[in-house]
Amino acid sequence: MMTERQAEAANKLMVRIVIDSRQDDERVTQEVTGELYRKGAHFYVRYIEPINHPERVNRRGDHPDGENDGASDMSASSPTQVMIKISKRQIKLTRRGQVESEQTFSYREKQGGYYRSQALRFPMTTYTSLMEWNNPWPFEGPLQFDQLMLTWAYQLYIEEQCTGQFEIKLKMTPADTHNRMAQEE
Repeated sequence: MMTERQAEAANKLMVRIVIDSRQDDERVTQEVTGELYRKGAHFYVRYIEPINHPERVNRRGDHPDGENDGASDMSASSPTQVMIKISKRQIKLTRRGQVESEQTFSYREKQGGYYRSQALRFPMTTYTSLMEWNNPWPFEGPLQFDQLMLTWAYQLYIEEQCTGQFEIKLKMTPADTHNRMAQEE
C-alpha cells in the first residue's frame, strides 16, 4: 500500500512542454518546463510563460521605437504563470501576472472568460470546435507516458465579434526523458 507522500509523487511529474499556437495564418512555438499533476478526476499543467515574447499594448504617449515616456513598461512586470485544468469535457486556461486572463473550452459550446492587462480589460467568449488527446484521458495509475498531446481549436469573440481562429497543441514529455535523450545525442 502506498503512503500519502508516495501517492502524491505518483500523481505529479515535471514535464517538457512544447506549445504550438496558431492564430489564423500566424504560428508561434514555445518550449517550457512545467508540472503535470492529477487531483481527483482533473489534470493540471502549470508553467511560467516565457518572457522573450512579452505582450505589449501601445498606449497614447508611447514612442514608435518602443521607448516609453515614463508610463510603466509591462515587460518589467512579474512573469506570467499559466495553469491549464483538464477534465474529460473541458479545458480551462488561466494566466496570472503581467496579463490576467481566463478562458474555458468545452467542445461545441460557447464559454465566457476575460482578459485584463494594465492597459485593457474586456470580457471574451470562446467557441470550441475541436478537443482531442492522443492517449486515453484521464488515465489511471501513475503518471507514466512517453508523450501526451492535447489539441483544441476555437473561435475567439470579443463583444460578439469573432476576432480570430485559434488552434493550440500541447506536447508533453517527462522532463527526465528529455534530459536522457539530450545526453544520448
